[in-house]
Amino acid sequence: MKRIYKLLIAVVGLTMTLSGCTGKFEEMNIDPNNPTPGTVDPKFQLIYIEGRGIPYANLWQQIDELMVSNLCEYSANDPLSCSDYSIDSRYINDIWDMSYGVVANANSLIRANEGNAQHANAVQMARIWKAYVMLRLTNCIGDVPYTEAANNIDKPKYDTQKDIYYTIFDELKDAASKLDESVNNVGSYDLIYGGDAAKWKKFANSIRFRMAVRISDVDAAKAKSEAEAALSAGLFTGDDDAAFLVQGEDRFSQHPIYYHRNSAVIHMSTAYKRLVEGLGGQPWPTAADRLLNRNITENIINATNHPAVVDPRAPIHFEPAGVIEEPQDPAMAGNWDGTDPGHVTSAVGAAMDNGQFVSNFSKIGPWYYETAERKYPLFKYSELCLLKAIAIERNLVSGNAKEAYEAGVRSSMSELGVPESVIASYLASTSPNYYGTTANYDDLAGDCNTHMDKILTQKYIAQFQECSFETWADHRQFHKPTLMPFATVSSSAFNMNESDRVNNTPNAYAKRLYYPSSEYTVNEDNVKEAEARMGGNTIQHNVWWDVD
Repeated sequence: MKRIYKLLIAVVGLTMTLSGCTGKFEEMNIDPNNPTPGTVDPKFQLIYIEGRGIPYANLWQQIDELMVSNLCEYSANDPLSCSDYSIDSRYINDIWDMSYGVVANANSLIRANEGNAQHANAVQMARIWKAYVMLRLTNCIGDVPYTEAANNIDKPKYDTQKDIYYTIFDELKDAASKLDESVNNVGSYDLIYGGDAAKWKKFANSIRFRMAVRISDVDAAKAKSEAEAALSAGLFTGDDDAAFLVQGEDRFSQHPIYYHRNSAVIHMSTAYKRLVEGLGGQPWPTAADRLLNRNITENIINATNHPAVVDPRAPIHFEPAGVIEEPQDPAMAGNWDGTDPGHVTSAVGAAMDNGQFVSNFSKIGPWYYETAERKYPLFKYSELCLLKAIAIERNLVSGNAKEAYEAGVRSSMSELGVPESVIASYLASTSPNYYGTTANYDDLAGDCNTHMDKILTQKYIAQFQECSFETWADHRQFHKPTLMPFATVSSSAFNMNESDRVNNTPNAYAKRLYYPSSEYTVNEDNVKEAEARMGGNTIQHNVWWDVD
């Protein structure tokens, strides 16, 4: 892995864009004595864009840990995070530049090798990966450049999110149809499936299915037709089909949570704790549970302030304070608790605005940081199962929603080593969480306990931590599961109506990211046109698929 990445850094990074520039994609000085697109084997470019398609090192910390994870309330109040809705412009620039760096390199690969049968699979994989990355960006921001980006156009237009979705539906269908399952000339240079074209087809179809569910509130007919078509074409059928990115030991490829394991970030939010406490009827782990699941540690067993009954994944998601980071107050070592979102601290070691210290609260557990090479999840089978449950409940496709729901829970729990006997007991339980949601699919008594409440609560838990982009999108679309309005907000970033906070309405939450300021310099007319369509360049305006 080290050798490959060093080679890629030297050879393939030809078209990475400058900060914020979607316009000048093609302006680069290329030494005729050095490799250029078209002379480089496309598998080198493919591994490069896959490795840069998710944030790594500091980029991941800024985009995910300090921004999106806080917006979906897995974590809260980490130093320099956006837990008061004041989003650092660097984080916006990072996700923008990273996304368009992938687009530029993917388009270079595609243009140089389209029509070359030898490289057909690499081309189609690049198309699918570009779609994956750009869906994440448009879901965060709304209207963005897509069809003209990195396409020999100096100032690309901003496509509407609807047009982006429609275009990507077609691109994924076409790319999947052109993959040749009989050959594998990419191999380990594909960090996701090792060049397995059959699995890439399922990945493309599953992305289409995810997209169909996402637009089901705003474009029901299209959602239904695309969901049915994707299901017919073939989705993930088991955990072996799920999409994970291979990680390595060197700085450019090691798992980003491992890379940041000693930093003062990813502390549990109270919003997360409320969803898992009581859910599923399982007692807090004991030494007997450790014998059945190596992911239960002594620190977890001996934690204080934990709920008596808890979702069995939660103690693995978050370990008690004081294990890998010294708490500000030594007496808080062992504390398993969350902190109310909206009391952010501005510096490591400083108190939050409520006088507490974030280091006194639970931090992400060792399952996530124990190795540099843990694969990074891009699209889990558990998510696909829960998407099917939603689609069935919404009459997008036919099927048994309960079976899909339970398969999703089983997949998620099995990933963390939860024994089957515990899973079975959990799925039969009518023990509610803080809000009244239970795990038993047939138990509909009480508040917040509809089928959709159950599915979205399980999807939230199953997607922890690396799939936070989809979790934030889920909450904006469905407003489930119940989260917590931030206790305090930055008045310059978010105009909070107190009635929205008190009544916990959708308007109490951030709805998108804003455009980077650099776009107003390099692509002013187009970004202003998009801004007008979006209702302004603020975080309080809906993206297309978010109807309320």
